[in-house]
Amino acid sequence: MRTRPAILYTIVFFILLPIYFWIQPTIKPSAALEKERQESLLKLNSGIDAITLTSGPESLRFQKTPDGKRYTLVAPPGKFIPQDLMNAMVGLLLNAKSVEVVSENSNDLAQFGLDHPKAVMTVEAPGKPQPIKIAFGNENPTHTAIYAQIEGQPKVFLLGQNLEYYQSLMFQWIEGKQGKAA
Repeated sequence: MRTRPAILYTIVFFILLPIYFWIQPTIKPSAALEKERQESLLKLNSGIDAITLTSGPESLRFQKTPDGKRYTLVAPPGKFIPQDLMNAMVGLLLNAKSVEVVSENSNDLAQFGLDHPKAVMTVEAPGKPQPIKIAFGNENPTHTAIYAQIEGQPKVFLLGQNLEYYQSLMFQWIEGKQGKAA
């Protein structure tokens, strides 16, 4: 008597299983959404030649060496930033795929701290006639990202804290506050 219900349940299971897969809707992302996920934020497919960071009165610039394999700090002269820190910054910019847009057309940049940006990053890339300038504003309320805006675009978006963190580390190296134990 105990095997009958098990056999009955097994038969019902195998009858309902194909119906479940036939009825279940398949969710496919739209082509535009898929393209946005795969597309680079800054569209820098050919790499980055140089980056200039400005924060208040301080500024630094690093660029590719003539052989194109490494980056070197060119301003301020006589200072040092580790190669891996420069590579990490470049990697973040090259691999930034999609970001959360918090305002499509912001008329009030003050609410994001972009009326007087904390820092500005200028990115020079091969094949780009003009450098790309990114202004960094305040942190979001949860302190997980910072507001940013690309010059010439009305959108305000969120970028991860890594960019701001790497910027602060670079300025610490310039000021001589990092690397003393190394």
